[in-house]
Amino acid sequence: MKILLATPTYPPEIGGPSQYAKNLAEKLRERGTKTEVVSYNNLKESPRPFKFFIYFLNLFKKAKNSQIIYTFNLISCGLPAFFCSKILRKKFLIRLGGDFLWERAVELGNIKKTLREYYREPKSIMEKFWLYLMEIVLNSANKIIFTSNLQKEIYKKYFCIKEEKTIVLSNPFPEYKPLSYRLPTVNYQILYAGRLIKLKNLEILIETFARVMEKTNIAITLKLIGEGPERESLELRIKDLGLENKVIIEKSIPHFALLKEIEKSYFCILPSLTEISPNFALECIRLMKPILLTKETGIYEDFKTNLTFINPQDEKDIREKILYLLDEKNYQSYIERMKDIPTSYSWNNVTEKHISLFKTLT
Repeated sequence: MKILLATPTYPPEIGGPSQYAKNLAEKLRERGTKTEVVSYNNLKESPRPFKFFIYFLNLFKKAKNSQIIYTFNLISCGLPAFFCSKILRKKFLIRLGGDFLWERAVELGNIKKTLREYYREPKSIMEKFWLYLMEIVLNSANKIIFTSNLQKEIYKKYFCIKEEKTIVLSNPFPEYKPLSYRLPTVNYQILYAGRLIKLKNLEILIETFARVMEKTNIAITLKLIGEGPERESLELRIKDLGLENKVIIEKSIPHFALLKEIEKSYFCILPSLTEISPNFALECIRLMKPILLTKETGIYEDFKTNLTFINPQDEKDIREKILYLLDEKNYQSYIERMKDIPTSYSWNNVTEKHISLFKTLT
């Protein structure tokens, strides 16, 4: 059996899809499953239509000798994979951990809504065109793998997907362990790590942080680690609020360095409008580091009694939850709740489930 992974990025490029593709490819090869990967890594400088066509050709060439084409998104990889599967009559799998259309609308500044809110609202002619393409690709797949029930239920409703075509395969916990459970009494750093884009809701976070500083005597700082198109506007907002010495933006760092940054922080925060399956949160859970996480997330139902969730559209709620965690008793209570989260679900489990799924299609 030979599997072809169609991914937008692959290491050394950073990001969730990149790391997921790398880990899955390595684990499948360890178990004797022939696995090849096609990414956009070497096509950055090409014009968009040309880039898409070259990606299709690369995918088509590799797909000839593969039994299954497995794509990690719906448009940039999903469309070329769809065409290859139809021409070559190959089995076709889609894994979804994001939403192209919603993300695009948020980043263009057209909306500031959660994923659920976006799909409830009327769509423009162009959006309807993209929705039509997405539905064609989705319904041509042999199986659609979702990383959470949140996105699965939305897609079943708006794309008329049959239940038997879907499977939920959540992201695994990292395989490292926390160094300690001690309260970091010196370093009151609040940490965000991820892309610097609009849907991460970072401007609201910075503004809320400014108000938190007015309510506490603790010498807190906020660190944002990541890269993206919003960096300049965030830096301007920090300057406008006079927070240059309190809010720090750093470029993306290697994964092992990020883990150390999580460990030394007081707590972490992820205030996104929606997070379908946040790896950053799973890393915090594995490291026993308290995190304030958007309630609009695919892991809410799993951990609603163990984690503290925030309303990403309510600045007051975010402020009160930050102040709550700055109290040492509340902080220690949070850690005790986190200890009840089972974290044994690993890459080995994910790989075995993939292999079982592949066997049903070949």
